[in-house]
Amino acid sequence: MNNTVRFMVFICFAITFYSLMNFYFIRKHSNVMALRSLPGILFRLALVTIILTPVATIVFTMNELPYWAALTGFTGYSWMAFLFLFLVIHGTADIALFAAEKAGIAPSKATARTVFAATLAISVSVMIYGFHEAGDIGVERITIPTLKLDPGSARVRLVQISDVHFSPIISTRTAEKICSLVSKERPDLIVSTGDLLDRAIRNSDEVTAVMKGLSAPGGKFAVTGNHEFYSGMEYSENFTKRAGFTLLRNEWAMTGSGIVIAGVDDPAGEHSGIRPDRTEAEMLSSAQRGPYVILLKHQPKVARENTRLFDLQLSGHTHGGQIFPFTALVRIAFPFICGMYHIDEGTDLYVSRGTGTWGPPIRFLAPPEITVIDLVPAETNPQRTAVKR
Repeated sequence: MNNTVRFMVFICFAITFYSLMNFYFIRKHSNVMALRSLPGILFRLALVTIILTPVATIVFTMNELPYWAALTGFTGYSWMAFLFLFLVIHGTADIALFAAEKAGIAPSKATARTVFAATLAISVSVMIYGFHEAGDIGVERITIPTLKLDPGSARVRLVQISDVHFSPIISTRTAEKICSLVSKERPDLIVSTGDLLDRAIRNSDEVTAVMKGLSAPGGKFAVTGNHEFYSGMEYSENFTKRAGFTLLRNEWAMTGSGIVIAGVDDPAGEHSGIRPDRTEAEMLSSAQRGPYVILLKHQPKVARENTRLFDLQLSGHTHGGQIFPFTALVRIAFPFICGMYHIDEGTDLYVSRGTGTWGPPIRFLAPPEITVIDLVPAETNPQRTAVKR
C-alpha cells in the first residue's frame, strides 16, 4: 500500500469517526434541549462552526498560514478532545442505563438530562486540567550502570526530548520552557527522538533560534519521526539543522566519553518512497565496536535480531496515550508504551511520553516529559538495571 493510499484510508477513517462522534453528541444534546428554542438554535450555529474548524486548520496549515491555523487548530482539536471524552463518559453511562432498563428499571427523562449535564461537567473539567497538564513538562530521571564506561570515570548525562510537534499551536513559549529545563540539567548529550515539528510552525525563526541556543559538549542529535516525512523532508531537515541538531539518517556518530549515537529513519519514509541506503542491522554493524551504543528510533519497535548491536534504544511516538483512556488503544498497537523496558541481557528500551502534544493541546494522565539519563560506570558485573530517581 503506497503512501497516498495509506493517507486516503486514514483520512476516510478520521472523517468517519469524527462525524460519528459529532452525531452522537448532537443526538444526546437534542434529547435535553428543544430544537426550536433560541438557545438551541444559537448552540447549533456555534456547533456547526466548531465542527468545521479542523477542516479550516488543514487548509490554513497547507497554505502556510500559521496564525490562522493556530486559532482554528486550538478550537477544533480541543473540540475533538471534548467529543472523545464525552463519548467515553456518556457511552459508559448509556451502557449502564441500558443494563438497568433490561433489569426492569426504566430511566426517566430527568435521568437523561442529569447524565448529559454530568457528562458535560466532567468532560470540561478534564479538558481544563488537561490544558494544565500538557504545559507542565516534567523531568524523568533514569540511572543506568554499565561496564562500558571506565571504572571511576564521570557519569555521562543524556537528555532526551521527543514528539515536541512544533506547529501553529506549539511555538516559542514551549521552546523556551524546554531549553530552560534542559539547560538546568547540564547534559553531556541532547537527543530528539522524532516528531520535532509539524507544518506551518508559528514564529519558526524564533523557535529555531531558541533551540539552537541549547548546547551540550557531546553534541545534539536527532532522528526523523513520521511527522518529519509528512511535513516534507527538505522542510524538516532545514528546521532540524537550524535548531542545531545533527540529523542521523541510518548513520552513527562517535560522541566521546565512550558513547556512540546511532539513528534510523522512521518507516514513514519508506511509505513516502524514501528508502534507506542500508538496513538498521547494516548501520549498527558498521558502528565502532566496544563503546556504549545508543540507538535513536522514533517508534518503540525493537528488532530483536539486532539487540546484540546496541545497548539502549530511545524512542517516543506513543505520547503515552496522551489522553486517557485512549492509552488502552495505543497500548494495543505499541505494547512498549512508555517508560523503561529490559529487552534482554545487555539491552534496554526507554520510551518517552513525549514533550509536546499532537492535535488537542491536552494531556490527561500522560504528562509530558524530558528524560534525563545518567550512564554511570558499574563497579562490578551487575545485573542490568535502570533506576528511576
